[in-house]
Amino acid sequence: MFLLVGLTLALLALSLLFIRLGDANQLRSQAQTAADAAALAAVTVSRDQAAEMLADNQIPYSRLYDPARGRAQAEKYAQQNGAILEEIRVSDNSMGQLGNFVRVEVRGANCRKELEEDRSRGWSDTVCADADGNGGFARIGNASAIAQMVMPDCHYVFAESQIFGVECDGQLVQSEQHARTLINIRLVSAEGRYLYKPLDVADNEEEESTPTPSP
Repeated sequence: MFLLVGLTLALLALSLLFIRLGDANQLRSQAQTAADAAALAAVTVSRDQAAEMLADNQIPYSRLYDPARGRAQAEKYAQQNGAILEEIRVSDNSMGQLGNFVRVEVRGANCRKELEEDRSRGWSDTVCADADGNGGFARIGNASAIAQMVMPDCHYVFAESQIFGVECDGQLVQSEQHARTLINIRLVSAEGRYLYKPLDVADNEEEESTPTPSP
């Protein structure tokens, strides 16, 4: 009889453990989805600027990313997917002048607390700690993601010694919307080599760009 009760309790504890682990993994998966969405949303700022320039018969070489717009986009999409933006970092492989890689870190909006001995607060409680960190809760579901904007191969088209338009990957750019379809945005595993720090006109053009910090 005692053996049967003990076995039942052990199976119950094991079931709760699997439920807990499954729930935690689900929250981490949700956080990763939020990070992916936030990174992709932020890098569209660079894509849209590039598309606007291509439609205006300019091949973009610098200053594609707008920090304020990029952060706003990342925060919006992180929140829509149940997370909070923690950090955003922009880089490129063009000496910090382009801004076509965006790395974000998010944290899940839910929390978990370890099961207390007196069972006054169970692990299923999802109320987060207050602003001072009281309550002993640990946030789970942190995640990061990197998105890249990939420009097509573009060149100017001339007619009678004047710029007639811009051709990308064999297609003459017809409009800003058309240009967007020619620019790829994707999730990647590594950032660009240099932090995005475009030089102002008054800056010394020989200023050394800052390498991207190691993750």
